[in-house]
Amino acid sequence: MKTKNRILVIDDDRPLSEMVKLNLEATGDYEVRVENRSVLAISAALQFRPDLILLDYIMPGLDGGEVSKGLGEHPLLCHVPLIMVTALASNNEMGPDGASHRGGHLMLAKPIKLAKLLRCIEQQLMSGAVA
Repeated sequence: MKTKNRILVIDDDRPLSEMVKLNLEATGDYEVRVENRSVLAISAALQFRPDLILLDYIMPGLDGGEVSKGLGEHPLLCHVPLIMVTALASNNEMGPDGASHRGGHLMLAKPIKLAKLLRCIEQQLMSGAVA
């Protein structure tokens, strides 16, 4: 039996994060945990031990940049690939594939199309396995 990749979704938008969880789990390839409170992101990541983190950029409490910095400074989490999502940029601004690299991370614009998200997740997981 194939092992499912573990994805942690950190986003304060509960309906969006639950929709992402349902869509990713429906593929049969992923086990997904959602954390809607950014201040609990590091502890959720330590407990869940994800293979990839999907992180919203704009959140109350700690923003995505602060969470990303905390993850990068933790020895058990610094290797985990991270995809940032934001409503600050449109899909048109992100380029032809709807994604761009900013601040050392892959960034996707909201609203996120499932096919694009799946493609980016697979790319990040494959590049993380090589690194």
